[in-house]
Amino acid sequence: MQILGNLFYAMIFVSAVGSIYCVLSLFANHILRCMLPLWFCVCGMLLFCVPVLSWQVVLVSPEKQEWLDGFYTVCRIWSCGCGFLLVSDLIRLVLAKRAVKNYRICKEERIHNLCRQSGEDIGLKKMPELYWGTLNHPICVTGIVRPAIIMNEEILAQLSESEVSAVLCHELTHIKRKHFLLQRIYTYVCILNWMNPFVWIARGECSLHFETDCDYHVLRLSRGKITAADYASAVIRLMELSAFSAAGSRKGMGALSFLQTKRRIQRITAGSSKRKERITGVLLAILCVITLGISIQFSRGYFYPYPAYQTGTEYSAGYST
Repeated sequence: MQILGNLFYAMIFVSAVGSIYCVLSLFANHILRCMLPLWFCVCGMLLFCVPVLSWQVVLVSPEKQEWLDGFYTVCRIWSCGCGFLLVSDLIRLVLAKRAVKNYRICKEERIHNLCRQSGEDIGLKKMPELYWGTLNHPICVTGIVRPAIIMNEEILAQLSESEVSAVLCHELTHIKRKHFLLQRIYTYVCILNWMNPFVWIARGECSLHFETDCDYHVLRLSRGKITAADYASAVIRLMELSAFSAAGSRKGMGALSFLQTKRRIQRITAGSSKRKERITGVLLAILCVITLGISIQFSRGYFYPYPAYQTGTEYSAGYST
């Protein structure tokens, strides 16, 4: 129980630091209107699971620590919650894998040729398997080791050839950029920090940044073969068909999905400026440094020996020197 208590103690610390980073990310994204790059979101994910400590402290005290009964109770609740969410996630993975086995393999030569051409445009060497399926999304990527693209045949049949190419290029860029792997890692980070609402907010924001990162690299890697106007048109057309299909099933399109798509379209059509990207990169780097500084300073009052930063004299747990 002592080891589990120490792990939970460290998790409280990293969860607090990750929350600070999440608030700064929301400020930069929604107030300053910065387009957050993928590395900034990955840094936030790491801060939710890797403690950044001062070099003057250690994570686990070598002395016997007195833990409150209430702390152990919360620790047990935390561990039970982690176990429940982990089992639920594993069950969803098994069910999803079984569902994919029941989907039909796409044998349409036109789709395969467009997928192959899109893969060559973005520099993806190994092409994923293509399946026809019925999901909430018209097209999506699944699988980490052996990725596959699952498509809604009814919706893709209503797209033009250029729109299908743009959509396939988008999904292939997800595979090339390892977005699905990062998303799975973030899921387990959320399981460890399940009691903190900020980690779920950060995960939702990160999902949006995966899409904007993909949009940016599709236009860059296509080298002009896919224009911003054509790409934005394909996104809008796909949203329109998805909304119509969802309305038929009485689900409809949520306001949040609409707002996220609107933000994507604005960023696609706005273009990119090297000067603006550099300024944004410097600003985000400063936010990272601020978070790390807070983490290091906070750890000196949180871990052993503590509280060293208050008087310049280090204290052990319960004894002063």
